Order: sequence, then C-alpha cells, then structure tokens
Amino acid sequence: MSSLLSTMYGTSLGLGNASTVGTPTASVLARVEQTLAPQRGAAAKLNSSINLTQARLSGLGQLQGALSVFQDIAESLAGAGLSTRASSSANGVLGVATTGEAEPGSHTVKVSQLAQQQILISPEAQTADTPLGTGSPTVIRIGSGNSSKSITIDSRNNTLQGIADALKSAGFDASLVRSSTGTALQLRSASGEAQALDISVAGDATVRQLFNSAEQVQAAQDALVTVDGKTIRSADNSLESAIKGATIYLTGKGETTVTIARDNGQVAKNVEAFVTGFNALQDRLGALQKGALKGNQALGQVSTQLSQLVRTIGGNGDALANAGLTVDDNGRLKLDSDKLTAAIASDAEGVAKLFTNEGRGLADALGTRLETLGGERSVVSRALAQADREVDTLQDRKLKMSQMLTVQAQALVRLYSQEEQLGGSSSILDLFA
Repeated sequence: MSSLLSTMYGTSLGLGNASTVGTPTASVLARVEQTLAPQRGAAAKLNSSINLTQARLSGLGQLQGALSVFQDIAESLAGAGLSTRASSSANGVLGVATTGEAEPGSHTVKVSQLAQQQILISPEAQTADTPLGTGSPTVIRIGSGNSSKSITIDSRNNTLQGIADALKSAGFDASLVRSSTGTALQLRSASGEAQALDISVAGDATVRQLFNSAEQVQAAQDALVTVDGKTIRSADNSLESAIKGATIYLTGKGETTVTIARDNGQVAKNVEAFVTGFNALQDRLGALQKGALKGNQALGQVSTQLSQLVRTIGGNGDALANAGLTVDDNGRLKLDSDKLTAAIASDAEGVAKLFTNEGRGLADALGTRLETLGGERSVVSRALAQADREVDTLQDRKLKMSQMLTVQAQALVRLYSQEEQLGGSSSILDLFA
C-alpha cells in the first residue's frame, strides 16, 4: 500500500489505525493496492504536469536573469559610456569618473572647502565605566535639522560606555576616546552644515554638564566648489550633477581642469565585451530552447526580437560588417578584430555611433528592448507569473487527490480486514452498520 501512495504522491500513509479490527495484514494491504491501482495513471500524469511546470518556472527565471546581465552590459555602453574617459590636471584636488551621458570637453573646477562632519569631545571621566551623577532618569534630546531623538539615561547606563552605547543604538556616531588621563565621549554628525548636532539634556546635572561642556574640535560644513564659474554647495564630497555625465570626488582644496575626452583605445575593448556578453546570452537561450523552455512562446519571442534587432541596426547590413561585426546562422555575433581596429582608426566616432547614437545605436536599442522583454512588466515576467499560478493550482489538485485517496484507502482497509476476519465477503455498507 505504501509503495502505491509513494509512487502516486511522493509520500506513504500509515494505515494501521484505519482498521477497526486490528493491524491490517499484508494480504489486506495488497488487495487495497490492487483496487486503487487504476488511479496510478491519473496521479502519474498530475506529477508529470507539476514537474514540467516547475521546470518551466525555473527556466523562465534563468531567462530573466540572463537578459538582466546582458542589459547591464548594453546600458553601460549607452551615451558616451563606450568611449570617454576623464582626467584632472592637478593631483590631490579631485577624482572624476564618466557615465553614459558624458560629453567631451574641458571644465575649470575650484574647490574652496571640503564637506566635513561636526566632531564633539566631552570632558574626560576616569574610566569608561565610571558612574556619572546619581543615576536619576535623564533625557538627552539629540538630532539635526528637523529630526531628533530622545535617549533616556538612568542608573543602568549612566557611564560613558552606557551613554555611547545608547547613542549608537539610536543611530548616532558615538565612540570613546582614551588617553593617559582618562576617557572621553566623541560624537560625530553626518557631513554638511545642516547636519550639525543640536543637543539638549534634562535631568541629572552631571550628565547635563557632560554635554554642555563638550568641545567642538571640528565644525560641520558644506563643500564649496566653483565649476565653470558657477558656485555649488554640497553636503558631501561626491558631486554627480556638477558636470553632465561625470561624478566628481573631492579630495582637497585647489584649482584644476577636468577634461573629458574620447578614448578610442577603449572602444575596441568595449565592443569585444559587448560581443562576448551577447554571445553568452545566445548560448543561454540555446540551452533553454533545448531544455526546460523547449517550444516556449516567451523564449521564442525573445530570440526572434533579439535576432531581428541585431541584423537590422545601423541602417543596413553593411554598417556592422564594415566595423568587423557579422551575425552567423545561429544568431551569434562574430568579431573581426583587425577590421574593427581599422574602422576605429578611420572613423572612431562612426564606430561608436553604431553602438550608441541618441538611442538609435545597437547598445541603446538592445538595452531598451531587453527592458520590454525581461523587465518588470515584460513578456517574460508575465510568463513567470503564469507558470507560478499553474504550479500553485497543480499542487492544490495534488493535495486534494491525495486526501481523497487516503479516505478511500482507509475505508478499503477496514472493509477487507472485516472480510478476512469473518472468513467471507462483506459490503462497504457494513462499515456503517
């Protein structure tokens, strides 16, 4: 009996308590299994459907992941991400990195001051665990701008260590500073002028004095930067909008020239990375087509659209070929490095425009298309949601069929056990006698 149920439902049932006339014998269980055997086919079909749907669900998840990986590669080449680099004429003033929107050009940057935190140091106590004051309840209200929190100090935590721990638990940067003469509490704000700490204490005089006498060893301040004559204030030392398509990391005061230039040597490396990533995606699609997603409509749509897009981008079929790129019969990109190098030497900007050209390049178009194919509301996402619902429905059917079989099996065990003990035949109606 247990072998039948295990085959049909992946589980076995203990039916020893199902009989009203003792533990069922092997012959009784054999008769029950024979009676229920015709249902084996229905159970096997249901299990097969569950396994296939779960495999499809897994395959669609792998497809969505593969599309996302290549989308990141394509989008990294959009705008000027294919071929720009940035440099600074002065060391120690700033670092700079370009993004996809960077445009070649020069910019004068003067850093007058860096953003910094406020730092406060309290008077010293003998040790970190020396009790401060009487231990009577004391409320420290601390914050910056319009945001503040209240921290309660009492006899359980009225030491420098206890106060530091309470402040850290509330999200503040508090630590202890030890010297040869004692231990002090150090507080740091977030960087930026508006982040200076506002502290008030109500309660124990000693704890109140600890904060009232704290020395400010560094004031909170904004970064002050002039870019091409325009003054910019920033609460931190990372500027993302001062120069279009560039992120500036301030490191010191001074004046420098930031130059964003086309880097033709980087074009070939980025094209090679693009080809490698695209072919890895095609390999993954091919493996899924032969396995879990064989004949799947969503996968077929993805493959068809990607193939059409690669073959038609650039205005005509010769545009990519002249840059050393062709598409083979399996939809994979083939790269002739010598042709690519010659094309870059002849017209680097033209090669770059094949990949990124105000949304019309190959990298631009693939990044956009992959979002519609594998993004949140895409054909793949809808297929994933459908497969997930199907698995839930099939699992529910399996549970109900298993429960029904259990009831039938238990009734048959009782019936056949009665027959065996009475030495004759009986009826299912005897169970209700």
